[in-house]
Amino acid sequence: MRYNILLCALLIGLLSTSCIKEPEIKFDDLEQRSLKAWIAKHKPELKNNYQESGGYYVEVLDSGVMDSTAVTGKDVWLWYDFTGRSLQGNICETRSAELAQQVGSYTNYTHYVPAYRFSGKESSSMLEGTYLATFNELNIWNEESQSIEKFEVRYGTKLRLYLPSSLINGKEGITGDGGYEGDFILDGNRPMIVEMKVYGHVSNPVAYEGNRVDAFARINGGLCTEHRSTTNSATTSAYRRHTTRTDAGSGENTTNDRAREFYDGRWHQSVDTMAHLYVNYTYSPATMSFDYRAIGSDTLMYPHEDIYDVGTIYGTQSIEQIDARINEALVARFGRGLEGEALLKADSLHKKSTAKIWYIGRFLDGFIFDTNIDEVREIVFGEVNSKGSALSFDTRDNDENSYIPAWEHAIPTLRYGQWAAIMSVSTYAYGISGQVGSSTTTEDSSQSDGYYDYLNYYNYMNYMNSYYGYGYGNMYNNGYYGYNPYYYGYNNPTIDTGEEESVVTTTTSTEIPSFSPLLFQIFIANDEE
Repeated sequence: MRYNILLCALLIGLLSTSCIKEPEIKFDDLEQRSLKAWIAKHKPELKNNYQESGGYYVEVLDSGVMDSTAVTGKDVWLWYDFTGRSLQGNICETRSAELAQQVGSYTNYTHYVPAYRFSGKESSSMLEGTYLATFNELNIWNEESQSIEKFEVRYGTKLRLYLPSSLINGKEGITGDGGYEGDFILDGNRPMIVEMKVYGHVSNPVAYEGNRVDAFARINGGLCTEHRSTTNSATTSAYRRHTTRTDAGSGENTTNDRAREFYDGRWHQSVDTMAHLYVNYTYSPATMSFDYRAIGSDTLMYPHEDIYDVGTIYGTQSIEQIDARINEALVARFGRGLEGEALLKADSLHKKSTAKIWYIGRFLDGFIFDTNIDEVREIVFGEVNSKGSALSFDTRDNDENSYIPAWEHAIPTLRYGQWAAIMSVSTYAYGISGQVGSSTTTEDSSQSDGYYDYLNYYNYMNYMNSYYGYGYGNMYNNGYYGYNPYYYGYNNPTIDTGEEESVVTTTTSTEIPSFSPLLFQIFIANDEE
């Protein structure tokens, strides 16, 4: 009898136990527990630096310049360096040329400068974890006072962030692109350590960009202001465009006095109503000064903003040395171009239906992001994998062209056989949102380089729009996000497999940061040349 009672009690216990559901643990909660355990083991001094908003930990490596303005809670554009690592210390993304060289992901096509992203109350274009750390007040443990104190990020602040995957890219994981890669790909649902340093911020990037362009013009020949239209008259603007592109004059040996005014060595607006779109009509291959800080101090500048001097090319030679080699090659191939009266008497572009464009595209720190001139490719990229060809420009119908607005408006004011320099704010270039850089490798000999360039550009344009948002572009440049007339640095080695030839196509394109003014050195050739 006693045995039966015990058996029944055991059965009842088993039955009741089987009805209890195992508690469900959400992944985010599990990851938080794991990250907390990792901090307790490897960084116990940071356990009190936990941030409730986002669930991450902060280590302050440098407080920054304490009398500078904090960026907390403000609508600003930030310059900041960052490197992302796994918890084991493997680099998955970096904007440092030195680290990229160490891990073997460095490319000569990559512009290794701090990121320039928006941080604001309503939205942000930053990595979520870095945005939370810069926009919010941080809770940081003070060992001396034995209490939590509020900390605000400012100029010079350097942080190390321990981020859960929810503040990175969730299930997608993360890896750099466009030369910003590391030696490691961070899988989805994995935490990441981010080191970041803030170099400055601006609240009005449009004005700041315009000031940079004006400063560059003033130390490279001067900036013309007296010819600007004093009214917004469409007639005045049209007259300006007409007179700068007309023939030399009515007689065989005459010149147009109105046109002569624009060949004085200074930078002129190509169209009166388009601010900060300048042309230097008398430019010929000669070294420019990229140290535009010489006209005044600017504490907002980050390292290498005025003169780019890092990497395997720019880090071993000065800009002046590189330019001297480039200019020698340009003169050897194209000559110095028409000058003086010969230039004034040359045919304007509307005399013929098309023109050939040879160009060098640069940032204002001197870095060359693209060119179709092979001699320049060899100097700055260290390779020429396909013969460069001139771009065809339809001089009579802009609808036939698909170039950036700066080209559409400035090139028709030039003449055949001349060199010229065009400088533009981002509004008339790739748009204020810029263009995301990319590195893509494909093994397929059935498609052309142009095909991959098109797909790559199309995919990254979509990514760029979703990343930065359409609102910023429409605010200032009427929806222009920039066309892509350029073909970036192809590297097409042929691999001998012993059987059939297979072509490995690696396409690397340079990132064009937001609000980036650009400089183009251009030679105009006849279509038949």
